Amino acid sequence: MRSIRLVGGLVALMLVLTGAVAADDVTLEGSFVWTRDDGDRTGDLRAVFTPAGDDEWTVAFHFVWEDEPHVYMGTATGNLSSGPLEGTAEGDDENHKISFRFSGEVEDGTFTGTHGYITGDGSLKQAGTLTLARGQ
Repeated sequence: MRSIRLVGGLVALMLVLTGAVAADDVTLEGSFVWTRDDGDRTGDLRAVFTPAGDDEWTVAFHFVWEDEPHVYMGTATGNLSSGPLEGTAEGDDENHKISFRFSGEVEDGTFTGTHGYITGDGSLKQAGTLTLARGQ
């Protein structure tokens, strides 16, 4: 009996060490608004959060801008069920690198917040809003 427990414990340890046992990604879906003087731009947005620690995440934002699909990668901190959530993401365009920040609140599993981009002088220029929720 003791050897069965030992083997079971070693198998569990190997699974953890190899990453075979991992927390699941969390996908939130919704939309963004980019506020512009010549008319707001809106679009669908999907954010895939991958656990990176306690209330820490890597995040991939998937969206279409000007008929081109994009994936912006970044990090986030906060709880995806309730409370503050914020983070940064980097643009995927090699010719026009852009860094974004987002922040807001999660209430009842729905994130409502703002997003902006970092200007050349390092300041934050607000760009619009984000709304994301768990898919149904």
